[in-house]
Amino acid sequence: MLIVPAIDLMDGKVVRLQRGDFNRVMAYDLTPLEYAKKWQEEGASIIHVVDLDGAKCGEPKNFSVIVDIIKSVSVKVEVGGGIRTAETIKKYAGAGAARVVLSTKVLEDPSFLLSEPVRGCLDKIVVSIDIRHMESPELVTSGTGGWLKGADVLVDIPSFIQSVSSAGVKYVNFSDISKDGMMVGPDPAKILLFLKKARKAVSMKLFFTYAGGISSLDDIDVLNRLGEDGVDAVIVGRALYENKFSLKEAIALAKR
Repeated sequence: MLIVPAIDLMDGKVVRLQRGDFNRVMAYDLTPLEYAKKWQEEGASIIHVVDLDGAKCGEPKNFSVIVDIIKSVSVKVEVGGGIRTAETIKKYAGAGAARVVLSTKVLEDPSFLLSEPVRGCLDKIVVSIDIRHMESPELVTSGTGGWLKGADVLVDIPSFIQSVSSAGVKYVNFSDISKDGMMVGPDPAKILLFLKKARKAVSMKLFFTYAGGISSLDDIDVLNRLGEDGVDAVIVGRALYENKFSLKEAIALAKR
């Protein structure tokens, strides 16, 4: 299981939101570049970078900061936030992003993945589902448009996973908005329920990354013990920034 440190950007600074609420912002002292280098030094193999301003307005707002991160570290960088056009995908891919995260655009229009300009970038594309409510074992309400009020959509998990998988997508991120930035621990039963429905929908192997609520090494251990039916990677944010544990410790634990 991979441990993926997150760098969330707002106005060029590193922040964390609580439950995706732009009115509940926590800022941190180091610069984005300093944190990226710190995570690389502590053993990260990939860093998850989110342009929160971009997610809110629908287009990149911290592009130059993100490019500086990509150029300053040797590890992979996964980028999300406000990526809703083929041009933006190519812009980030051309800048060296290893993966580009799509959420709002694909959730609202899965056929976007089949468009000619996008098909050439499918090996770099990650599709993200940000769960606000699990309405049933197969139906979730997902936040879109920067998780702003009124921007939620209903997602039929099996149908959606089939759609993105048939298009050629291999990476799926999913988060629990109710726990994001709260450090209250993950919900293993909810995670397994999502994964069971998602994996059952397709025959090919997909790579699933979870985010939301990680607060301690015990949380890492719980998710790691889910084994082959669990997640392939876990994104960690606030707990690292507030020194609840080190990235080195989390990586070592996840390798057991």
